[in-house]
Amino acid sequence: MTFLCATFSILLSLISVSWAAEPEVIPPGDLADSASLQEATRVLEEEVKLAAKPQTYVFMDLAANVILIKGRGVELHRSPIERWSASDLSRFAALYRLRERPQVTRRKIDPMAVAEQDPISLVDMPTTFTLKFSPPLTILVLSNTDGNPWQWTLQRGRVWWRRLTAWGQILRTGDMSPPPPSLDLTVSLDHAQSLAWTVTEGMPFLIRRPTP
Repeated sequence: MTFLCATFSILLSLISVSWAAEPEVIPPGDLADSASLQEATRVLEEEVKLAAKPQTYVFMDLAANVILIKGRGVELHRSPIERWSASDLSRFAALYRLRERPQVTRRKIDPMAVAEQDPISLVDMPTTFTLKFSPPLTILVLSNTDGNPWQWTLQRGRVWWRRLTAWGQILRTGDMSPPPPSLDLTVSLDHAQSLAWTVTEGMPFLIRRPTP
């Protein structure tokens, strides 16, 4: 416990100078809770490295139910998480790299059109998509389906299809080793599209787990 407190204090002092104008960049941790402190420290160690470079990264704080788009440790955009569920949460690493960005159904260009056609925009982004990472992790992003039973059915079908595929793989191969961890999260439709618009191949993702 003493070691964790000392480590957290040192990291805090290292970033306090460069991030003095942004007091909320540090993941909150309960100094009286060793598990919370340890989780905050392991995420903070990775964020210090990311914030030292001119890059954008995603911080998924499952403890605070929020997704933050950040650069240099400064919050650029915030998306509340409405609900989430995870498998093998204890196996989650602190840092992941996105393997590829979500697929987008691009508009068909009409070569005979006289007027200039609109380029791809935020409204063209998917509202439900899967993100795959290295090391192995799958995140299924769902959008809020309130008032849209058809969209809810499609999303639930996608979740169950993924589970059936995993079970089928076990039956075919006989491999009983645990599958890679996964995370399902639901955000508003606008925030889902915003996340799909923002992420790029190789983008860093930080994940902070809740503690009991």
